Amino acid sequence: MQLLRNRLSNFRSLRVYLTVYEQGAISSAAKTLNLTQPTISIQLKQFSNVVGAELYYVQGKKLVFTESGKLTAKYCRQIIQKIDDLEIEISNLAQLKSGTLKVAAVTSCEYFVPHLIGSFLEKFPMVDIDFKIDNRENIKERYNNGQDDLYLFSHIDNDMTGEVVPLFPNNLYAFASKTHPLALKEKVSLKSLVGFSWILRERGSGTRQAIEEHFSKSDVVIRPKLVMESNEAIKHCVMAGMGLSILSEYALTQESPENLTVLPVDTFPIKTYWNLVFPSSTKQSTLSQAFMAHLMEYKQVLKGGIQEQNTRFI
Repeated sequence: MQLLRNRLSNFRSLRVYLTVYEQGAISSAAKTLNLTQPTISIQLKQFSNVVGAELYYVQGKKLVFTESGKLTAKYCRQIIQKIDDLEIEISNLAQLKSGTLKVAAVTSCEYFVPHLIGSFLEKFPMVDIDFKIDNRENIKERYNNGQDDLYLFSHIDNDMTGEVVPLFPNNLYAFASKTHPLALKEKVSLKSLVGFSWILRERGSGTRQAIEEHFSKSDVVIRPKLVMESNEAIKHCVMAGMGLSILSEYALTQESPENLTVLPVDTFPIKTYWNLVFPSSTKQSTLSQAFMAHLMEYKQVLKGGIQEQNTRFI
């Protein structure tokens, strides 16, 4: 593999000049660099013209460097060192030894993304993760501004033009407290849900959008009595008998509260997907590709865990 320093067209002149400066003679530099003396002389002259200052003069058979020449040698040394450092860091990044990955996710991901990131960092302990979790509106704004390397959404808008990778199902279920009248029924029709108190996520959230789209297909409208941004707060309100709600299976199977029950609604579950989204303005990095590969492995473990919990709860 050709070294980075050799692929930079103007970099060789810096190396030639610094070698001549350190060796103190063109003949010695020619042997070190395996170049002819005329070639060294030509490159020295061209380099001086590029810098725009007299870097040296010949006194007898000896090169004498000017103050400008000494200053140039100092910065040539620094530039060469920086290029060497860059080459090392790029190599480390390619091997996932270092780097920072910026991940942003909607709040519904809070049940599995921390575990996903934790297992990723176990594989690559030198990598840093900048993780942002927030409501959908704020994460969508970050997506529009291209602030992160990748995003996790449960609902994809038409204006999201980046690469979208469907990951795994995110089924939504209606649920109630076990003391609710509907909890005793073996079958519940969609239309029979009208008239009860509802506690839903905020308008604009992926869950809320999926719910509204599903009900609108059957010309059924439910109006929330309470609107909340927190899945956990919604679960506690339902447990307190304040109304019905609809949440992701991941939220419902977490800790499996004994005083909650999933309602056997005839058109449920509402089928949605978790999606990994890459912004259209950036190219996938080595880190983001590795994270996606890890997520694809992790989803099999997650799927198995959800299915096991579902047999006990849903």
